[in-house]
Amino acid sequence: MRNSYITTSVRILAVKDEGSGSKLFVLARPKGFDFTSGQFVIVSLPGAGEAPISICSDPGDKKTFELGVRRVGRVTKVLHGLKKGEKIGLRGPYGHGFPLELAEKRNLLIVVGGLGLLPLRSGIKEILKKRKKYGKVQIFYGAKTEDDLLFRQEYEQWIKKDIDFNLCLEKPSGKFKLKCPLIEGMVTGLFDQVALAPDPIAFLCGPPVMYKFVLQKLAKAGFKDEDIYLSLERRMHCGIGVCQHCACGSKYVCQDGPVFSSAELKQYKGGYNII
Repeated sequence: MRNSYITTSVRILAVKDEGSGSKLFVLARPKGFDFTSGQFVIVSLPGAGEAPISICSDPGDKKTFELGVRRVGRVTKVLHGLKKGEKIGLRGPYGHGFPLELAEKRNLLIVVGGLGLLPLRSGIKEILKKRKKYGKVQIFYGAKTEDDLLFRQEYEQWIKKDIDFNLCLEKPSGKFKLKCPLIEGMVTGLFDQVALAPDPIAFLCGPPVMYKFVLQKLAKAGFKDEDIYLSLERRMHCGIGVCQHCACGSKYVCQDGPVFSSAELKQYKGGYNII
C-alpha cells in the first residue's frame, strides 16, 4: 500500500515577487500532476515542516505550475528564502476546486478579497483560454492598497479578453493606474456601483469576514444558494482527512472542500459557522 505522506521532489524554476509580501514560485510540473482551480498542495521542507499552499497557475500547462506564497509562518519563511534551482517536497493536489463546468454557457461573477485571487487565478486563466464557453464574466476584486494587489500586470490582458474587471481599494494612493472601474472602500461596495449580469453563478474567495457581507449582497441580488461557491480557509495538516484539524461540523475542508456551495453549507447543522 502506498504511503500517502511520501512527497515528490520538484525543482524551483523561478521566484518572482508579488503583492502583499507574497512570492510566486514557478515549479517543474511532475508527470501525472493534474489539478483544477481551487485545489491545493502540501509543501514539505525538511527541518521546517509542511504547509498547505494553493495552486495558482493554468491547469493546462503541462510543463510548469505555480504556487503563490505569503510569508506567514515558519514553513513559508523558509520557503521565501529558497532560490531558483533548489527543490521542495510536494504532496497532492488535494480537495475539490471551483466547478468551472457548471459556469459554462452562463454568466459568472468572481468575488475576491486580498489573497483570495491566488486559487482563483487558475480558473481565470482557464476561462481566458476557453472564453467563448462562458457568458459575461465579472470580477470584483478588493484589497487594502495598490501594494497588496496580486498579478496586477495581468489585468489589462483580462480586460482585453472581455472580462468585466472591477477594483476596490480600502486606501487607494493613486500610484497604480489601470483602465478599469475603481472605487474606494470594501469590495461589497462594488455591488452598489456595477450592474450584475442576469442568471449568474458566483465564485468567492477571500477572508472569512468577507463572506458574511458578500453573501448578503448576493442574496439581495437574487442568487440561489446552489449557484454560490466559496473556498474555505482552515488549518490543514495532513490533507487527507486523518488529522481532523480542519473538521468543521460533519465536513473536512481538506477532503470535502475547500470549495463548497452555499447550499451544501446549509444542509447540516452549524454549516454557516465554518465561514
